[in-house]
Amino acid sequence: MAVRVGFKGSKLKSFKLADTIGTDIAFSSDNWSLPAINGTQQLFLGRFSEKDIRSIMQSIGLLRHLESLGFADIHIDVDRDANFINYCRLYWKDKIPDNLLIDLRVSEHTFIPHERFFEEGTEIEPYQMILIEWLSAQNPLADFDERRPQLPGQSKPGLGVLKYCFQLLYITASEVFKDGFMDIPTHMHGAMMYAKAFKFFDPVQEAIMRAVMRDLRNYSLADISWGVITETIIDLDKNRPAVYDPGEQIHYVSRRMKQYFESPKYVSTFNKYYHRKKYRFDYEEMVRRREEILRTKKIEDL
Repeated sequence: MAVRVGFKGSKLKSFKLADTIGTDIAFSSDNWSLPAINGTQQLFLGRFSEKDIRSIMQSIGLLRHLESLGFADIHIDVDRDANFINYCRLYWKDKIPDNLLIDLRVSEHTFIPHERFFEEGTEIEPYQMILIEWLSAQNPLADFDERRPQLPGQSKPGLGVLKYCFQLLYITASEVFKDGFMDIPTHMHGAMMYAKAFKFFDPVQEAIMRAVMRDLRNYSLADISWGVITETIIDLDKNRPAVYDPGEQIHYVSRRMKQYFESPKYVSTFNKYYHRKKYRFDYEEMVRRREEILRTKKIEDL
């Protein structure tokens, strides 16, 4: 299954990788209850109307956050296409592309992991997931500057709404009885932004990313992103450039998926690679190669 997943939004002024180490986002649906299903109108994930989505966003503080940024007149568009991709888009004032604030696209997905992730003889049951096909958040009124540098693939500064999007997904996943929600970030900086609430299903991938975050914690997210692109982050264990390999990154909802991430095999494999891996960043060479790349390419196209 070809999946195009990305996140275009972050506050980058003081984002250090240390910010994501040992942190968690607590999700709760205690302050919100789902009303009865409304008629036959188009529903997000077959369950949530535009009114329902607005109620959730109001309860978790997303609409209040957007209002604090100057976006008070919010329009919500809920839809589903012929490929069963569910859309939830937030617009400011008018439903036109230039006023698009948040674009969330998800699908219902059966995830069947490889047997190598489990103890021999374990019966592997598929996980029922909400797959994040695409998630973008952008501020049409803002511009990039030194405080908010532009990330590769990013066209506009973000809105600082990632935690609210996670809360929205947690509530919807809980209501439709899913094991969790999953994404496959195409850039390492996307995976690092998700790292506050997600873990890679593969414990080796999780350990590698956390080790990079540990060793390069004093650099910005933009610097790390360029370090991957320019191959100037060196894996000292292998004495070669670190490579980002997109994989399934998951936030669990169900008890059985939580048990997987807490299993002795996952924990021991993670610890083995986390303590083995060491990384060095050749920052000056990154700057030189970045300038060379940007002579011929636009950063938003990377």
